[in-house]
Amino acid sequence: MADAVESVSPGALELPPDRKLIAPVWHTILLLLIILGISAVSYFTTRQISATSIEGRLLTYAATMVQEWLLFLYVYAGIRARGVTVRRLINARWASGRDVWRDIGVAAIVLVLFWAIEGLSSVIFRSSVGAGSKVVQQLTPHVAIELPVWILLSLSAGFCEEFIFRGYLQEQSKRLTGSVGAAVVVQALFFGLGHGYQGWALMLTIFVIGLLFGIAAARRNSLAPTMIAHASADSFAGIAAFVAHALHKI
Repeated sequence: MADAVESVSPGALELPPDRKLIAPVWHTILLLLIILGISAVSYFTTRQISATSIEGRLLTYAATMVQEWLLFLYVYAGIRARGVTVRRLINARWASGRDVWRDIGVAAIVLVLFWAIEGLSSVIFRSSVGAGSKVVQQLTPHVAIELPVWILLSLSAGFCEEFIFRGYLQEQSKRLTGSVGAAVVVQALFFGLGHGYQGWALMLTIFVIGLLFGIAAARRNSLAPTMIAHASADSFAGIAAFVAHALHKI
């Protein structure tokens, strides 16, 4: 029996490449705790800080961007230790203009579905989104000087959040569970939980949006379409809110 055990090569006991973790388990657990902690803090701080002034909103935008990129750098440090690159996780595969337009087309479909989910949610949770919706309205651009900063924030969120949730967390969960479906649900769950400042009803909506983005990323095997869709959705939301504020509609 001892001879039989000794005859097995160490390589034969290793996990296949598609099951090797892209970062240590402790790194993922700590990331999830950080996300939940930031979400809990944001729930209270967004209801205490003054988002009714230009300075307050610009400060919030800047702080959020710093937070997004710090989380990205934390994730990057974890995957770099395992030899995984940012380019590999994004996996755009843009060899020609046709590839770019194909991802833009996929992003457009995702964006339409995103708006459909938001519209349906506003009907279903009409009486439950009040506080969270009010916070979001206060944070959106009111004057022209805020709009370019909001768009920069939207681009940061589109890149960083997709990389963190649909890239790192979804891939890590897939390798831990051996199931793409489970991985999509896990990342969507924490994506929703990570938006505590919006309240439970909007968090549930964001969970469903996370499922949509996760499915799109898994089917396309690329983060490019969801990064485009995410950044576009946030940018359009800010522009629409700015116009509404200018017309005194909200």
